Amino acid sequence: MKLGEIYKTEFDERPFRIIGIDKHEVFYDCLWSENNWTFSENFRGKSIFYRMSTDLFESKSELIDFQELTEKELKYFRPDLPMRMGRTKEFNWNSIDTNGIENLKSEFNHRKINANKIILVPFGKKGGYQKGQIIESESGLSEFDIVLNAKKIQESINDQLSNGIGFYRLGYEKGLPRYSIGEYLDRAGIMKE
Repeated sequence: MKLGEIYKTEFDERPFRIIGIDKHEVFYDCLWSENNWTFSENFRGKSIFYRMSTDLFESKSELIDFQELTEKELKYFRPDLPMRMGRTKEFNWNSIDTNGIENLKSEFNHRKINANKIILVPFGKKGGYQKGQIIESESGLSEFDIVLNAKKIQESINDQLSNGIGFYRLGYEKGLPRYSIGEYLDRAGIMKE
């Protein structure tokens, strides 16, 4: 499977087009009417990509066509960015002390992402997404930079302990990649370990 491939699936009569993929997960767009894709036609707002596990998608889908991603789609979908990052079971958002910061720095500081600016979306006490906040670095963001920013954001929203930490790609907003601040396992149930 690769970017731009269009599939007929057992889940829906409408075709699905791959807009992001890795060994765990597929992000896909859905054709709503003649040449009217959900995300490819709506770059002004914010999005949460449709997703499912790669194994499930592959087992329940049949390749029917291919439509290469346009330059504009590549700019917004950013399939070059990680779908998940900064995952560890060792810490939670509200109990990272100075020693923990140093451990996180040694693990995540060398991992850079190909973006200078992203939106981080915290989760509230009842689990819902809260308003996202832009973080940026002129020299490029490392996963450690993202963890430090997320810690401040998440602590200000939710004082409950989390089950580890992690970031999961949501979609885009204002032309920027959008990630949820999460726990070690994702909310979609795709990551089992």
